[in-house]
Amino acid sequence: MRALRTRLLVALATVLLSTWAIGFAIQYVNVLERQGGEIDGMLRNIAEQILQSLPADIATAGQQQQFLLSGETVPAEGKFGALGFQAWEHGTERRLMSSRPAPAYPMAPDFADGFANATVAGVPWRVFAVSDADQRVQVQVGVPTSAIRAELMRWLGPTLLTALLLLFGIGVAIWLVIHWSLRPVLRVSESLTTRAPLDLTPLPEHGLPNEFAPLVRSFNQLMARLAQALQHEREFIGEAAHELRTPLAALLTQAQVLQHASDQEEAGEALDHLIAGIERTSRLAQQLLDTARVESGGSAARAQDVDLAMIAGMVADEFELVALRSDQSIEVAGGHAPVHGDIDDLGILVRNLLDNALRHGGPGTRVRLETWVEDEGHTRMATLSVADNGPGIPDGNYERVFERFYRAENGHRTQGIGMGLALVERVVASHGGQLRCNVGLEGRGFGIKIQLPATKG
Repeated sequence: MRALRTRLLVALATVLLSTWAIGFAIQYVNVLERQGGEIDGMLRNIAEQILQSLPADIATAGQQQQFLLSGETVPAEGKFGALGFQAWEHGTERRLMSSRPAPAYPMAPDFADGFANATVAGVPWRVFAVSDADQRVQVQVGVPTSAIRAELMRWLGPTLLTALLLLFGIGVAIWLVIHWSLRPVLRVSESLTTRAPLDLTPLPEHGLPNEFAPLVRSFNQLMARLAQALQHEREFIGEAAHELRTPLAALLTQAQVLQHASDQEEAGEALDHLIAGIERTSRLAQQLLDTARVESGGSAARAQDVDLAMIAGMVADEFELVALRSDQSIEVAGGHAPVHGDIDDLGILVRNLLDNALRHGGPGTRVRLETWVEDEGHTRMATLSVADNGPGIPDGNYERVFERFYRAENGHRTQGIGMGLALVERVVASHGGQLRCNVGLEGRGFGIKIQLPATKG
């Protein structure tokens, strides 16, 4: 019973049927009580009128010849046809008169006045008996309880059938209304079923019920984000293919030069270019893999309490030999900076920052990594600063350095790939942090300050 239409129909039918059953039961009890009161009133009224109609001289009562009707009589239907009355003389218990439906025996054998439920010849009767003031005559009027029940069933049968037919009609109407109300939802479902796999155009929101419109609107917002992410991925693949094609073409060229080198000097120069191209291509491939890892999500599931100072120290040790080859230096300063995050993603962040500073700083560059904890309003932030004293970049390019495959045209920075800082920005965003660009060491160079929410470690 997963269909919404079925659930709504069953729920409404259950409520309607329960309400009707309770109402019908209350009405049945009320009718039963009212009918009992009406029958008792009728019996009492008839008994009193018969008693008042009897003559005071009862010496010869019950001995006269009775009148006969001119034609054949047809008993009345219902409780009135079974109604009977008797008149008895007190003391002698002589029957003075009686009606045709009345039994031959007293309906109230104890001759007590008032209402009673008596059994006469095995048949239950509802009886009312009344005597005159001198206690000479008693009139007994009664009706079989079977006639009362039959009268009630004659009312109950048609009423119950009418109510059931009405319920059926209401159920059909509810089903049609539910089906009509959910037609826009079915159109949305059919629209999704017939779509192409990558068709992310918004679903139609016109004519939807108010209860479903927010759901479809949220779904459209999700598809808009998916379409944007898919467009970004398409652009990324195109840009990555372009960036890979250039170094691969250069590698092929240098390999051909090396193959046809005429002397040792030309071969050595071609080999140096070939090694540099391989390193650049390898670095690009690694950054593409890092980008895919970061953008695949899941950093929250892999998060743990780590120290930025520890990560900075480990990454600095990795780059120590690279820095020495170019007469560069790496300084690690500061103190404890605890955060809750993915240690691999944070390692990618620091590694790209340090690689960017060493690669674009040039020979003799000094790079400083510093970590500390500071207060930003009511929030404690773990801070990482990476600054160098290299050529730096113009202030106007600070915002663009985080675009993928963008390379600032200043000094050695044109040799970069243009993915490191873009990857750094994504890692910071995934950890709920913020970053700012500024001037590096000694009033020159390039620096980045990253702030992540600190833990209580």
